[in-house]
Amino acid sequence: MDKKLLLALILSMGVLFLYPYAMKRFFPAAMNAAKTTPKAEGEAGKGVAAPPVAEEKAAAGRPASTVKEELVKVETPLYRAVFSTIGGGVRSWELKKYSETLKEKDGGVNIADTISRDGSYRTEVLTNGVLEDISFTPSGAALNIDKAGASELVFKGTTSAGLSVEKSYRFTGSSYMVNVELKISNPTKAPFAGSVQTPLSASVAGKDPTGYHQGPVVYYAKDKLTRPTVKEPSLTGGEPKWIGLESKYFLAAILVKPQSGFTWSTRVSAASSSARLEMPLNLNPGGQIVYGYNEFRGPKEYDLLIAQKAGLEESIEFGYFGFFAKPLLVVLNFFERYFHNYGLAIILLTVIIKVIFYPLTKYSLKSMKDMQRMQPQLAALKEKYKDNKEKLNKEMMELYKRQKINPLSGCLPMILQIPVFIALYEVLYVAIELRHAPLFLWIQDLSAKDPYYITPLVMGATMFVQQRMTPSTADPAQARIMMFMPLIFTFMFLKFPSGLVVYWLVNNVLTIAQQYYVNRAPAKA
Repeated sequence: MDKKLLLALILSMGVLFLYPYAMKRFFPAAMNAAKTTPKAEGEAGKGVAAPPVAEEKAAAGRPASTVKEELVKVETPLYRAVFSTIGGGVRSWELKKYSETLKEKDGGVNIADTISRDGSYRTEVLTNGVLEDISFTPSGAALNIDKAGASELVFKGTTSAGLSVEKSYRFTGSSYMVNVELKISNPTKAPFAGSVQTPLSASVAGKDPTGYHQGPVVYYAKDKLTRPTVKEPSLTGGEPKWIGLESKYFLAAILVKPQSGFTWSTRVSAASSSARLEMPLNLNPGGQIVYGYNEFRGPKEYDLLIAQKAGLEESIEFGYFGFFAKPLLVVLNFFERYFHNYGLAIILLTVIIKVIFYPLTKYSLKSMKDMQRMQPQLAALKEKYKDNKEKLNKEMMELYKRQKINPLSGCLPMILQIPVFIALYEVLYVAIELRHAPLFLWIQDLSAKDPYYITPLVMGATMFVQQRMTPSTADPAQARIMMFMPLIFTFMFLKFPSGLVVYWLVNNVLTIAQQYYVNRAPAKA
């Protein structure tokens, strides 16, 4: 039973620490349980291999604009944006609350450098197989909107076929969501047949250095989500709920209204990716059509995305333990609102988890202590039945039964905490709320490793103390092997997010206190 107990402990540790590396290495595209591989052609929302599209054939022959480009600046408390009069697209979208690194606190993150590249969200009209960027005239040169304010930017233009196009952006100072209305009319005497399209483009594709997806993401019918990769370079499908481009922390998306008739396509290469919404445009002379949709360009804050009530929160890659990770993040956000420190929130969460598991931990420590007390009896049984293993096992089971001891109970708290540990690991790696969030002193980013390795070393020391206090039934050889565990853990934790190390360190300290209490309790007669 000692060998089985040791094996169970080692296997538990293997699952605990090798899971994140195995998932990133062998299942990078499956880190979100909602991921699907579309197959069926013609079913609404399902993606299929896309044939060469007309706009790609005509891209090289697209006429260069001879109209001088004008730029329109829009600023709110959340972002600074620059729009172009060519297509009415985005030239720049700088998020003011975020920075690229800790050293650039006030720099802002311009997502137009990655997932909302220059020209994204522009309006194009496909006429006779050729895409045309519309040259617009803006309603103003700049907008400055306060937190409680709202304003509108209107672009007006005419296509080469004589269509009149009016594109209206409606901004609010307290939201990353922008309402868009596209009004197209045909004042000519000839009918028009073509399409109107809205592209998104990114300078990233595949996986980022931490193993998370970057590139197209589509959320469609029956609440399914797909993340096209280089293995699916060209996909197209029916009406989505939303389509966009993502990085680990940021999302640029278009949300369409139900039954609006939009179709989508995505393209992924080794170094770039794109997504596109298309709507048929058939207008009789004097006819008019109006399309409405919303655009989101902002951070993947869980509470923020939930509030949109559009399924945007599914863009956060919580992994297979998302059912644990989401509530953990909700609790951390709740505590942070009161303590204004995610490090303190993690410590409080650790205490609560420890309290929840306390009855099980107490039972486990008592069982291990009782197992240690029974060693003389077990040794006698082993000597008596050393030539009859079947009889030995039967007598040992009877002894455990009489003493009401479960020999494997020592591993139960560790095994049951593995899902919580992995879920917290995912939260710390993927939640933008904890990105650049400090604890105190030298720990200024809970999502990054401890720059001076202080917390991992202290954690290793507490683990050594905990091990010395834990009742042991192992033989001297096994005990010597177990003495290496704190050293192995310390080495593995050196590169873990400091928030995760803080969690494990506090967990160890609380376990030491529990062990001290249990060890002082009088032994069973």
